[in-house]
Amino acid sequence: MPKIPKGGRLTIERGRGATYANNDFVVYEHTTYPRTSVLAGQPCRKWIDSFATLEEAKTKFPTAVECVGTTYQPPSLNHLPDDGDY
Repeated sequence: MPKIPKGGRLTIERGRGATYANNDFVVYEHTTYPRTSVLAGQPCRKWIDSFATLEEAKTKFPTAVECVGTTYQPPSLNHLPDDGDY
C-alpha cells in the first residue's frame, strides 16, 4: 500500500493544471496551504502519482474519489502587495 500524506483527501482525475494537460489518470491530495506559505489557508492540490489507466490508479489508491473534470483552482493573489506598495 502506498504511503499517503496526512491531512487530505485524494482524487483521481485527468491531469490538468495551469501549465499542463494530459490524458494520464492523476492522483492528487487536497489540503490547505500551511501558515508559513504566502498562500496560507487557501486550497492546495498536490500531485501524488499518475497512471495510464483508471483501474491502475484505483488499485493503488482505493480511497481516492474519481472526479469528472478538474479540481484545479488558480490561487488568489489579491492579498499580496503590488510592486508599488513597497
